[in-house]
Amino acid sequence: MSGKTIVILGGGFGGLAVANQLRRVLPPEHRVVVVERQSTFYMRPFNMRLMIGEMKDRQEGERRLSELARKGIEWVQGEVLSIDPTARKVHTSSGPLVGDYLVIALGAEQDEKAIPGFAESALNLYDPNGAIMIHRAVQEFAKGRAAVLICRTPFSCPAAPYEAALLMDSAFRSKGNREAVEIAIYTPEPRPMPAAGPEMGNAVIGMLKERDIKYHPQHKLQRVNSGARKIVFEGGEASFDLLVGIPPHVAPRVVREAGLTDDTGWIPVEPDTLETRYPGVFALGDVTSIRQPNPTGLFLPKAWVFADEQSRTVAKNIASHIKGEDRSSRFDGTGFCYVETGDGLAAYGSGNFYAYPAAKVYLEPPSPRHHEERKRIELEQLEALV
Repeated sequence: MSGKTIVILGGGFGGLAVANQLRRVLPPEHRVVVVERQSTFYMRPFNMRLMIGEMKDRQEGERRLSELARKGIEWVQGEVLSIDPTARKVHTSSGPLVGDYLVIALGAEQDEKAIPGFAESALNLYDPNGAIMIHRAVQEFAKGRAAVLICRTPFSCPAAPYEAALLMDSAFRSKGNREAVEIAIYTPEPRPMPAAGPEMGNAVIGMLKERDIKYHPQHKLQRVNSGARKIVFEGGEASFDLLVGIPPHVAPRVVREAGLTDDTGWIPVEPDTLETRYPGVFALGDVTSIRQPNPTGLFLPKAWVFADEQSRTVAKNIASHIKGEDRSSRFDGTGFCYVETGDGLAAYGSGNFYAYPAAKVYLEPPSPRHHEERKRIELEQLEALV
């Protein structure tokens, strides 16, 4: 059997997960190559720990990609400049690469400039430095109106904005100034995490109500007026003294220019195999648009737990093809999510997002056990990936 080359674009969670899976199921004569411009990998879920001060620096959640070599995974540090999916050829700032198989795991980019006034006004929850700034701002905030703003859908980690609001509530109660602070969350969504089904959304709304966190769904954002400290929506506006924001997410430009995206703005793939319309080319994680195979017409959320499961499917299918085996692995749409609620507690949601006629996802009440489980799992994932 002659050696094959699998080129993986992106050294984020999905890219590293599929690289590790491929290395486990393929003999060493086959090359597994990861292209990533950054020199380190950072677990974005750690932003919540930065926000509440459990972690002081992003370096606590970082690992150097040069460590991949000890696993037999090649790392090419470079920018992806162009993709030819038909030829499975990639041009990078470090030179060209051609793969027998191509896996696109470039994630979602944050476009803070897409909303006028956002970058000048909001602390970005999805940026590690922004999470540190949120922690400092909350500690210094005495009274006023603290708002969490979701600019556009879809966005990565759909629970995170709601976690941020709950964690701010916890922090202000610990400081003793919660009565002097109004917390509100604004979102274009019809309910929290709509792809998870109504039971999940209603459970989150219930937690917000218990904490007196004002919830404003179906608010379409136009701009942020930094000078006046106003959020301007279609048909209204809201004031803020502290603004925590989730910027618009977009597929990387190189993916769009390659013609890989559809009218959703993301890469369409088969929901069970993660194959694109190009033979030998797969995509997984946040860069994809996967419509749930049920009548809801909703899309699978962008979350690391799905990228993790998808990586197993992609790796097994590539390995089966290389070995000439007539079998395929299928991603079944099951997933889970921890929702931090503050006070050392977290809720746990799990279920089937591919269920018929709609996703069936349930939320277990907040507990210290779920909080500790989340911390343990995230650290284990970090150590396992790099």
